[in-house]
Amino acid sequence: MKIIRTIFILIVILSLANFTTKTDKGYITSYNQKYMWSTTGQTFVPNYVMIDVIANQREKGSNNDLSLITEKDIDAFINTFMLEHGFNGIHIPVYGQWFHIGDNKVKPTDNEIDQETFDKLKMIISKVYEAGGCTHIWLWGDAQRKQTSKSLAGGIMGEEEKYLLEEIYKQLNPLKGWTIGYGFDLWEWVEDHQLKAWQDYLWQKEDWKHLLGARASKNKLNQIYEGLDYSSYEYHKPSYNELRTMINKRPSKPSFSEDRYRIRTPSKYPKKDFNEEETLKGLWYHTMAGGIAAIWGNLDETGEYNNKDALKCFSIFWNDNQRFKKDMIVDTTLSEAYCLTDYSCYVFYQEDAKNINYRFKGKQRKVIAIDTKKKYQELEIGKLKGGKHTFKAPYQSDWAIWIE
Repeated sequence: MKIIRTIFILIVILSLANFTTKTDKGYITSYNQKYMWSTTGQTFVPNYVMIDVIANQREKGSNNDLSLITEKDIDAFINTFMLEHGFNGIHIPVYGQWFHIGDNKVKPTDNEIDQETFDKLKMIISKVYEAGGCTHIWLWGDAQRKQTSKSLAGGIMGEEEKYLLEEIYKQLNPLKGWTIGYGFDLWEWVEDHQLKAWQDYLWQKEDWKHLLGARASKNKLNQIYEGLDYSSYEYHKPSYNELRTMINKRPSKPSFSEDRYRIRTPSKYPKKDFNEEETLKGLWYHTMAGGIAAIWGNLDETGEYNNKDALKCFSIFWNDNQRFKKDMIVDTTLSEAYCLTDYSCYVFYQEDAKNINYRFKGKQRKVIAIDTKKKYQELEIGKLKGGKHTFKAPYQSDWAIWIE
């Protein structure tokens, strides 16, 4: 009986250890250009889904109304968009709801937080983190719509905003797995010294843990204030080459293409709205360019993507197999295909390809390929020695090759 009891206790301990290893990734930090979990040291690319897609609020004609979000909604979000589609986070604009949940407008009389908003955020951040994901918050919105601290009695970084930041530090700072941006269309209403004051105020706090950023001008590579923790851009449908330029502009910190890549039918902004095929290619571009964070959302019908098997294929390839290595860089000399490598492993990606020419150095390695437009399935190429090779695909499609 003692032996059986000992074995049972060991099984419980090992189960708890495995659970902790899976969920306790730490805080979101950075490693050069990449986002990284502080405890595991695993680098990753944040791909957030807009909270606007949650069915409960869509049925009621709302978008980011936190008063409508329940634990059941977040469980369904995690199951649908993280487990089934493979995205790894949620994007939450808060705006005036810091003071009155369900109401985005900021008023000169606002000077008390709404605890229900904080409780809702704590629930969402915790559930998403426990599922292995991350949360990105927009502190404020657009000044013209009166969604910012500019509408408070004390204005930007006045008494009321500092009071709010104290509550964010007290209630949200202990939670893991979230980052925060100052808002959007910031070039219209915020100056560099104000963003510096915001960053200084939080990072001077004991044990502050979370990356801060601020989205800059439309389709430009400037920053309003250069001292923030990640570089943020509003770029409409960036190409792979534009994303390469973006990430290399400020190579010492991570980059975030912080516009919302939305599907809307009919399209409200044809020059920046996406479709499902562009969403899939965009995910690959943002990773193959070096790892740029992004926000996605299908605002049609249920919010689900018809090509979710292909989206999940992307996630399995990168996230489930932890193939996005911390020292990976772009190398354009090894193939006409896009290439990421740390020279111990390699990823090649090419669209509309029937044949992919590539080369690598060193010993014999296992090589596999996947059709990125289909459900995840590895095509074993075999073990190859270093040198020049050609992958002859069974048919033309978008292919990725992994060399261990």
